[in-house]
This record gives sequence, C-alpha cells and structure tokens, in this order.
Amino acid sequence: MLIKDLWSYFLQGFISGITKLKNEDIIVQIITQNKFLSLYRFYGLRHSIISIGRKIDFDIEYNGQFIPKLRNIIQLGFAYESDFTKLYYWQQFLKLLNNHLRDTEDIPSFYFEMLNNGAIILNKQNPSRVLIEMYVKLLHFEGRLSLDSNCFICNEELSNKIAVTRGFLCAHNSCLINNIEVIDKDLFFGFIKLKKSIFLNDSEVEYLLNALLLGI
Repeated sequence: MLIKDLWSYFLQGFISGITKLKNEDIIVQIITQNKFLSLYRFYGLRHSIISIGRKIDFDIEYNGQFIPKLRNIIQLGFAYESDFTKLYYWQQFLKLLNNHLRDTEDIPSFYFEMLNNGAIILNKQNPSRVLIEMYVKLLHFEGRLSLDSNCFICNEELSNKIAVTRGFLCAHNSCLINNIEVIDKDLFFGFIKLKKSIFLNDSEVEYLLNALLLGI
C-alpha cells in the first residue's frame, strides 16, 4: 500500500448521528467546522464516548476503503452532560440537525460554532430557551426566518393570537388541519427579531420548543 493511501488528520466535532451495522460496528455522523462527516468505527457500540451530542477530538484514517475510519477519540466534556434533562434535549436537537444536513458534505462554520456556543450556554441556562434561540438563529442564517404578518396558509393578515408550526411559520389556528395552541403575535415576533427569549414565559418557550421538535 502506498503511503499516500494511508494517512490521517486531527479534527474536532459534534456527534450528530449513529448508524448501527453488524458486529457492533457503526457509522458515525460528525459536524465539524466545515464538513459533515460519515466515518466508520469498528466495535463502536462498545465505546461510551461515542454518543449523540458529544463533542470530540478525533483522527480520520483514509486507507482506500469506501468510508474513512474514525480513530483516536477524545471526549471534550461539558458540565450540562451530568443533567439528564439538558442532555436529552440537546441530543434531540442534534438528531434533528443531523437529518437536516444529511445530504451535505461541505458546510459553513456556522453550524459548528452554533453548537459550540450552545453547549457552553447550556451549562447555565434552561435547555428549552437555549434550543429555541439556537433554532431562530439557524433559520435566520439559512434565510428561512419569516417576518411575514400574514398566515402562510391563507395569506390573510394574522390575528393577535397565532399558531406557530414547523420552521416557525405562522398561521391562523383555524387554517390548520389539527388545531394547536396559540401564542401572542407581538411576543413571538419580538422573539424572532431579538433572537432572545427573555420576554417569553416558560409555557411560551415550551410551546415554541414543540414547534422546533417537529423538524428543522
């Protein structure tokens, strides 16, 4: 084997997905500064470090096979990981982001930086607030954040109470097939403009988190 066919380099990233194969082998999806990677790991299910949401240092080994190998993994831990609730919500967000990026390879640094900043903030703040603030910034970055004051279904002007659904799109409650709870329009638009949840109470934050969990 030629030397150029076998080499590795050092990276950091967040584990966003794990696909089980035979014999406890796995494919691991990782979000790095500029790549969305899929890497092979022998007996990966035996390694507790390999868990969705974790930030890791790692090497990539290229040896001419179809999928490069994940090697020399070092966990970069955060304090929130000892809190089951925070860890659970963080992992749910990473799974959604993994699905969102699954058909890409080259990605902007925004996603890694968003996760890195979010993981730091999550150490001290409510996980629901952290996630909806991350999500509204993601929508803004991708050009999908709508400030339209009309219902996205019927295109008529929204009332004072609005329904917010996937992608933080706004509608009349009556326009949706399944009626859902509503939120004050001014509060919601204040949130997406400031990208801060400081003026939302806990029930309003949970309402928006449920919209986020429908999918990125």
